[in-house]
Amino acid sequence: METMLQGLVIVGGLTFSLAASLLIEELIFGQIVRVAFGRRTEIPKSLSEHAQKN
Repeated sequence: METMLQGLVIVGGLTFSLAASLLIEELIFGQIVRVAFGRRTEIPKSLSEHAQKN
């Protein structure tokens, strides 16, 4: 019974550690990935030509 409890604690600790590391990774690197690979909004040609004439 004690061995089973130790195994459960080990599995729980590993699961918590993995979940925490994935959360931290997403908070730190997820924003960087979104900024680096996000679509940039394009200015329509009619607006950009109008802005250059002024």
